[in-house]
Amino acid sequence: MIKKKLTVKDLIVAGAFAALYVVIMLVIVSTASLTPVTWLMAPLLCAVVLGTVYMLYCMKIPKRGAILILGVVVSLVLSSTGGWAAPAWGIICALLAELLAALGRYGSKGWYAASFCVFACSTAGPFWMLVFAKAAVLATIENTYGAGFAARMDALTPPWIVPVVIGSAVLGGFIGGAIGKRLLKKHFEKAGVV
Repeated sequence: MIKKKLTVKDLIVAGAFAALYVVIMLVIVSTASLTPVTWLMAPLLCAVVLGTVYMLYCMKIPKRGAILILGVVVSLVLSSTGGWAAPAWGIICALLAELLAALGRYGSKGWYAASFCVFACSTAGPFWMLVFAKAAVLATIENTYGAGFAARMDALTPPWIVPVVIGSAVLGGFIGGAIGKRLLKKHFEKAGVV
């Protein structure tokens, strides 16, 4: 019989996967932030690459609360760069992803892939500050990257850019979830990892 509550072992595995997820996410975001165009693509790129990590995580800890734990860790990391909107958005995405996983009774790869489409949107959290405090964001970008970079970023971020970035994260989540689902079946299940 499968236990429904998270155990200490589950929390240790969750911590390890959260660390892996965050490190990969930070590498992608740091690399993508080299140009304004690729910075806007960071949620898409993160979702495509991190889909496999998420799917493996969900299959290793098929219990209520596991996705929320990952979401809280990711949200805390994003709060260091995205102001107050990033953690709020990240936790909302994690709760919705948790709900989708629950619909699949924490065992359906299809529902986990669907939940990743929502979870992947958490990396779009910092972009909400372009709606709520664009001048402050651009000032920070100018101090970090220079006036030219900030001017290009200003030109590339009209008010409707946030839904576009969220849409790209959903698309990336679909692609990343599909890749993760396929890799689980092709490699991880055969190797006995899940």
